[in-house]
Amino acid sequence: MNMNSVSVHTSNKTLIAKQGHLLLAGIVMSSLLSACGGSSGPSAEELAVQSAAAAQIIADKAAAQAAADKAAAQAAADKAAAQAAADKAAAQAVADRQAALVAARQQISVAVSDVDTEAKAAQSASSAASVLAVQAGQQASGYDEVAASLASTNASAAQAKTEAERAVAQKEIVAKAKADAESAQDLEAMADSEKQAQDAVATAKKARLAAEEALASTRTAAQKVADEVVVAQASRRYTKLDAGGNALPSSATSWSCVQDKTTGYVWEEKTNDSGLRDKDWRYRHMHNYGGYGGIKDTNGQTLCQGLGACDAYSYMYAVNGTGLCGRNTWRIPLPKELGTIAQINSGSTPPHIDTNFFPETANIPTKGAYCTENVDGAEHNYQGVDFGLPILYSSFPNESPANVLGVSILVPLRFYGEIQDGLLDNPGNASNWICYTRLMSSN
Repeated sequence: MNMNSVSVHTSNKTLIAKQGHLLLAGIVMSSLLSACGGSSGPSAEELAVQSAAAAQIIADKAAAQAAADKAAAQAAADKAAAQAAADKAAAQAVADRQAALVAARQQISVAVSDVDTEAKAAQSASSAASVLAVQAGQQASGYDEVAASLASTNASAAQAKTEAERAVAQKEIVAKAKADAESAQDLEAMADSEKQAQDAVATAKKARLAAEEALASTRTAAQKVADEVVVAQASRRYTKLDAGGNALPSSATSWSCVQDKTTGYVWEEKTNDSGLRDKDWRYRHMHNYGGYGGIKDTNGQTLCQGLGACDAYSYMYAVNGTGLCGRNTWRIPLPKELGTIAQINSGSTPPHIDTNFFPETANIPTKGAYCTENVDGAEHNYQGVDFGLPILYSSFPNESPANVLGVSILVPLRFYGEIQDGLLDNPGNASNWICYTRLMSSN
């Protein structure tokens, strides 16, 4: 037998097997020699023990090698897993960065849109303020009295324009931020661009709010210009007079009469003091010939005070007796005379009279008619003027408010007094038509 014959392998297991075979071959050779009498070596039992020990050594070495191989394989697997995890993390980091870049670009695009919206709103406010300023300038032309209010209007409009320009300037800033963001690959650089865009939005919004506030201020100042122009116009037409008939400045807060420079008429101004000329007193229109006057109406309401009988003519005599505004020629006006102080107010707001000069004017539906004298000179009349009604050019469309006969504020007193329509006289001489009274003097 060829005891040296073993299989040759390149692995460690092959080497161990080869060593085991050599050891076994030696033991077997020793046994043969002993059996043939060629040696006096170990006995068969000893050889068996030696063989078992050798086998155990071989098994132990094989087990150790297997464990080492397993550990090496696990280490290789762990290394591969770690590399895979690292590769995955790196890939995720790249994806996250790209997602962050995309999100930032989207936010900047939104900012571009927001800035554009804010800028347009600011420009709209500025345009509106500019229109108001131009209109105010046109209204104020020739009226130095309103210069301060006009200056305030222009200043507010200019502020609106400045704020609109500030809002528009943010469009360039946010456009640059968007352009930078398109090519940016660095998150830090992208964050800077996004912050610039958001700051531009905040600035544009602040500018828009300021422009709208300036518009509100412009609107208020322009309205003040309009109001002051009305007063200035009226001041050129009307003059306030004190109780002695002396002229007062238009800014006077207390006056007794008003003179109309266009007609020369002087008008009584009512009071609010429960005295003889109180704005709330009402009068029966006819003379108190029948003894029906009294001071109360048929409902028991007080008509006036300071007179024994509340009729328009008794009132006229009483005022003449006081020498109001240095005059004793006070009388009940004709319809066309009372119509000269009627006017169409802005927005058609009643009462249709200049309340800057005639503030104490009745404006009571179905009750606020003022007595007028008959055109034919008779002592009584059946018509009055209600400044609380809309002025409508119905009968004479080419007439101006100066001729009240052509407008609808001329009313039948039967709709305002106590006698029912259709009756020819006063039942029991108890009542008569009732109206307010504003006296006039024409000389």
